[in-house]
Amino acid sequence: MFQVQAKSCKTCIYGKHSASQASPKQLEAEITDKRMKGFFTGYRICHNSDTACCRGFWNRHNNHFQAGQIAQSLNNGKINRLQTVQASPVLSSRVTTNSGTNSGL
Repeated sequence: MFQVQAKSCKTCIYGKHSASQASPKQLEAEITDKRMKGFFTGYRICHNSDTACCRGFWNRHNNHFQAGQIAQSLNNGKINRLQTVQASPVLSSRVTTNSGTNSGL
């Protein structure tokens, strides 16, 4: 099941007050589809989750990656949103690709 955080975290890399050392553009470069301009091979996983898509990434790019398009198509634009956003002292940056693998920076 594809999940997206219900709301952006206070420390989201896409937020105004991000504490991340890397910019969203730098992090997105890791998952940019080299064959299709403006498309991604995966999505950013929220730093407060093990599997859920980052809400900031979803808000900007929900139509630019395969899982996002499929989730919207199957659910008529509605997705399974997580109801809680947990606090985390560690700001990590993880991605998932179409193959389902995760990596950290």
